[in-house]
Amino acid sequence: MDALADFHPDFLGEMCRRLQLKTYPDTRQFVVQHLFPDTIRLLRKLNQYIPIDTVIGISYSGSADAVDELRAMGIRVLTPAYAELTNVVAAELKECIDRCEQQQLRLVIHEVGGIAIRALHEPTYCGGDTVVGALEITKQGVWVAEQLEELRIPQLNIAQTRLKEIEGKQVGEAVVAAMDNILRDLGYSTVGRDALVCGYGWVGKGVAQSLRQRGLSVSVKDIDTVSVVEAAVDGHNPSYGVSLSRSPAIVVGATGKRSIDKALLEQLPDRCFLVSGSSKDHEIDLPYLESLTAESTILHKHVRQCTLHDGRRLYLVNEGYPVNFTGASVPDEIVEFLFAELIMLVPQLLDGKPAPGIHTLAADEEALPASIWLEMR
Repeated sequence: MDALADFHPDFLGEMCRRLQLKTYPDTRQFVVQHLFPDTIRLLRKLNQYIPIDTVIGISYSGSADAVDELRAMGIRVLTPAYAELTNVVAAELKECIDRCEQQQLRLVIHEVGGIAIRALHEPTYCGGDTVVGALEITKQGVWVAEQLEELRIPQLNIAQTRLKEIEGKQVGEAVVAAMDNILRDLGYSTVGRDALVCGYGWVGKGVAQSLRQRGLSVSVKDIDTVSVVEAAVDGHNPSYGVSLSRSPAIVVGATGKRSIDKALLEQLPDRCFLVSGSSKDHEIDLPYLESLTAESTILHKHVRQCTLHDGRRLYLVNEGYPVNFTGASVPDEIVEFLFAELIMLVPQLLDGKPAPGIHTLAADEEALPASIWLEMR
């Protein structure tokens, strides 16, 4: 572990030094995160400035070694089954707030996906004056905040920055690379086949480009017609309306929402692979797929064959969770320029005391993490 840590430049430490980040002994963190080695470096560094009360790991990602390392630091770590994640986050957050209230400490939520910020507000707001704000990394978490009836705290995010866009394209490549490794294990060649990408945002663009580079003919479907036009101009086949214009061998959902829905599942051809390229298990209508399934067979540790009542075989990859989490996903040094941006949000939240609402790191502030990244790479 020491040798591997030494392999990575202390990019996050340099970010803290340039910011002259101070310690906040009167504040604690409540963390909901993917527990990979790069995340551990972030949490280890942040813990020096804002002590961590509790970490809840997302079960479909991360590693046991990462959990062990956090626990060795004296940090309380839970890794509930994904079906229990929402309930565990809600219960643990309430207990954490109670502890902080008793000790007269402030609390910061640090998360991916907006699970804690929803639990904080629904069914009723439970943060009192203790929760001073939330730090969010993903668009999914921003969408959750936008959907709340009244956002009672500031949510500062890096989900809508230019560096996040760069990372999104790398996620798209990671999705295709992970999928390609699985299909190679099955002896399945993608060259010359048709693929459908649902969603042409940052990740979807990376997926489509990577599929095309691997010799597939790529169609793109998006609820935004202008995005479909952009995909066509980029050289992909536009797919719009309800009916499919081609029969894909692979469908990748990259919207962050439900994209491989009932209407699409009804149209997919025999032997089509279903792949999620976004967080959680939102992309594929899994309950409807199960209702169509007459028999399930495990083809590979990451592929389940669903034989439908009508005889079609659909291949569900990674049980509908993000395929890129079956491997190393995006390289650490790409993710770390986002973590550096997250560190920049700390003084903005704790010293700046922004008003309740959604706040994104300003575009002109991205120059600092970008320049440090270039210097140290």
